[in-house]
Amino acid sequence: MPQLTNERNKTMVAGATAGVAEALATMPFEVTKNRIQMGHGPPAILLNARDTVAKKGVRGLYYGLQPQLLQVSAKSSLRFVAFETYQRMLPGSTFTCGMLAGLTEALVLVAPTERLKILRTAELRAGAHSAGASSSVFHAAGALVREQGVAGLWHGAAPTAARQMLANGLRFFFYDHFKASLKGVPGSAAIAGGMTGVVSVVLTNPVDVVKTRQQTVPSYSGIQLHEGLARVVREEGASALLTGLKPTLLGYGIEGALKFGAYERVKAPLAALLVRLGAGGSALWLGPLLAGL
Repeated sequence: MPQLTNERNKTMVAGATAGVAEALATMPFEVTKNRIQMGHGPPAILLNARDTVAKKGVRGLYYGLQPQLLQVSAKSSLRFVAFETYQRMLPGSTFTCGMLAGLTEALVLVAPTERLKILRTAELRAGAHSAGASSSVFHAAGALVREQGVAGLWHGAAPTAARQMLANGLRFFFYDHFKASLKGVPGSAAIAGGMTGVVSVVLTNPVDVVKTRQQTVPSYSGIQLHEGLARVVREEGASALLTGLKPTLLGYGIEGALKFGAYERVKAPLAALLVRLGAGGSALWLGPLLAGL
C-alpha cells in the first residue's frame, strides 16, 4: 500500500508540474483560439492577438489565466493518476483508459473551469472598460452561480466531456506509439508529446467549436453535440468546424511537448525523493504543494 501511495503521489506532482508549465506557455494561444471561435476580432492569429492587446493590454492574452492554471495543473495531475489507475484495471487498453481519464477530468474539473474561462474571454469583446465585465474570475463565478445556480458552472459539460474523452484517448494512444518509434532519440518524450498534441487537436477541433458555442451562444444552449455539429455545417459550412484551428495547433503542439516532456522529466527524480520521505512524509508536503499551484 505505501508503494502504491508513493507512486500515486509521484504521478500527481509530476502531472501538476507539467500542467503549470503548459498553462503559462499556451494561454495566449488559448485566448486567441476562443476569440476566433466566438467571432470576436480578426480571424487571423496575429491580428486577433494584436486586437486583444489593443483592448486589454498584454494581460488580455492571459485573460482567464486563474481558472486555466487551476484547471490545467489539477487536470493534468488528475489525468495521469486516473490513466495509470485505469491501466492497472484494464492493462493494454491505452485508448480506453485515456478516454476514461478524460471523462473523469471533464466531470470533476474541466467543465466548470472551462465555462469560467470562456465567459472571461468573452468579456474581451466589450473592450477595456465594459461596465458588465467582472473584475476577476472569482466575481464571474459568483455572478454565474447567483444567476444560474451551481449547475450553471457545468453548462456545456456534455461536449466538454466528449472532447476530453476523445482527446485523451487519442493522446495516450498516439504518445505511446510515437515515443516507441523515437526510442533512443534525445528529447523523445517532448517530441512525441508535440506530435501527439497536433494530431489530437486536428481530430477534436469540431467538437471544441460546438462546445465553445454552447457555452457562449444562447441559441446553442441545450442542443446535442451531433445537432450542434450539423447546425454549424448547415449555417456556416463545413470549414467552420476548423475555426480557431491554427492557434490551437500551435498551442497544443507546445502543450503536448511541455506536458509529456515535463511529466517524464519530473517523475523520475521524484521516485528517489519519495522513497526517502516515505508515504507519510510525502503526504505532509503534497497537499500544500498542490493547494498552492
